[in-house]
Amino acid sequence: MKKIVKKVEVEVLTGLHIGAGNDALQIGGVDSSVIKDPVTLLPYIPGSSLKGKIRCLLETEGGYSELDDTINEYFGPTSDYLRRKKSNGDNYEQKPTRFIFRDLFLDDEDKQKFQMGEITTEFKTEIVIDRKKGTAKDGGLRTIERVPPSVKFKGEILIRVMDNDNEKDLIKVLEEGIELLNNDYLGGSGSRGYGAVKVKLID
Repeated sequence: MKKIVKKVEVEVLTGLHIGAGNDALQIGGVDSSVIKDPVTLLPYIPGSSLKGKIRCLLETEGGYSELDDTINEYFGPTSDYLRRKKSNGDNYEQKPTRFIFRDLFLDDEDKQKFQMGEITTEFKTEIVIDRKKGTAKDGGLRTIERVPPSVKFKGEILIRVMDNDNEKDLIKVLEEGIELLNNDYLGGSGSRGYGAVKVKLID
């Protein structure tokens, strides 16, 4: 088995919200905060968020399916995929997942700007409109925390190349997924303008 490490950069183009999952809401507080590193208290992008979005886009727009052999071998088999293999009587041997997505952290320049207070997360207040009255619904006011545009995150994607794998095929599928993501969004509320990103692999 051969291992390849690809550097990956994510540049935020419109406010990015990957939620932290607040346990409780406070009056005057933020209804949905972004996920932050518990040590530095700075925002980051979980590798699982990037991996899950790329996989989803490949399955829905990239010509693959949820039960596709390539997707399940590269990104990891789902329970449905394993059940299908078993029900078909296939002598399926599960192998290590080919793609490992590391968490992405602020690049050095932006990390310093956050620490110096030159960059901060932004807070966007949204309302839910009562369609009949044309006014805000009771309890329809919410505040969303977002990472602002121009911020860059950097991380790594580890590619495991097994003996029977074609290295070019692995990289091709990854690049296809990244291209789809660049024409979609990352995180939540993409239909409301959030999460446009520019993702690129750095050799």
